[in-house]
Amino acid sequence: MRGKKKSLPWAVLGLVLALLWCALGAPLTQSEWEGLPARISRGWRQMPVQLARIFSLWYTPQASAMAQEEAPLLRVYDTEADAVRLLSLENYVIGVVAAEMPASWPEEALKCQAVAARTRAVGSSGMYGGTGCASHPGADVCTDSACCQGWLSPEGRKAKWGDSWQPLEQRVEQAVAATRGQVLTYEGEPIEVLYHAASGGQTEDAAEVFSRSVPYLCSVESPGEESYEGYAVEQRFTLEEAAQLLLAAFPDCGVEAGALPSQLEMVSLSDTGRVKEMRVGNRTVEGVEVRAALGLRSTLFTWETEGDTLIFRVRGYGHGVGMSQAGARAMAAEGDACQTILAHYYPGTVLAQLP
Repeated sequence: MRGKKKSLPWAVLGLVLALLWCALGAPLTQSEWEGLPARISRGWRQMPVQLARIFSLWYTPQASAMAQEEAPLLRVYDTEADAVRLLSLENYVIGVVAAEMPASWPEEALKCQAVAARTRAVGSSGMYGGTGCASHPGADVCTDSACCQGWLSPEGRKAKWGDSWQPLEQRVEQAVAATRGQVLTYEGEPIEVLYHAASGGQTEDAAEVFSRSVPYLCSVESPGEESYEGYAVEQRFTLEEAAQLLLAAFPDCGVEAGALPSQLEMVSLSDTGRVKEMRVGNRTVEGVEVRAALGLRSTLFTWETEGDTLIFRVRGYGHGVGMSQAGARAMAAEGDACQTILAHYYPGTVLAQLP
């Protein structure tokens, strides 16, 4: 009997240590140990929010079950409704996947999109130590794809999919459920997620687009995109239209419709063949600025003139950094699993489970 009493404190101590070990993510590998300080720091930042939630559950017992089911809640600014929605993380991810990727695509590609969407939300959410949406103070994220991520409400999904709503809704929900709580991390922290529709065969290094290097946002090959409908397009402008658009963007460039063909010149390309700089009239401007001025699908372009028409031949769609959605679809169609695809487009990252 005495032996049992003596062993009880040790059993309790062992249980406490085991719980602490799990709370810290049960680090086993060297990279996980290196990320341990970041986990502890994140946990410390989250403590006030978590304590407030526990306190609210104590004093609102009737809402306890509902809050646990919906936790963690995100403050999502709905740009269409001009209002903040309170959504569970997983319900929010369903709406993002529905908005950002065709629901008919392979399941492993949808799962990749779910992980990417969840990671981006977690990285921004105040619940996890993020600073929230830069354009909408007080919100964790917004539904503007140019700012945070696109998002579709249940009503919006029904309107988009029509008679196919039920099977497509089920596909998206299954992909989200299969990855529930999974996020991509680097050194113990959620990564900065970037993705785009199609890269044109090779993704771009973040330093080329955003002027800062990110270890896991480097250039990688993205084969199989050719079957994507928007892989390569022609965008045409009359010389007059092009001159007006360029003058609106660069008022002092001095371009004229009649002289425009000779007033455009390539200055430099990135290693992936994207336009870094070009001469527009008497100015040297960045490729991303020309893309924005003319509404081009990417900076992976060439141009030529036919009569009074300026033709831009463009490959890819988007900034080209991070995961190519078309590339993820191609890899999934070849049988690659979600984890393999994510590791390809975000090298050095670890797929982790939220606590």
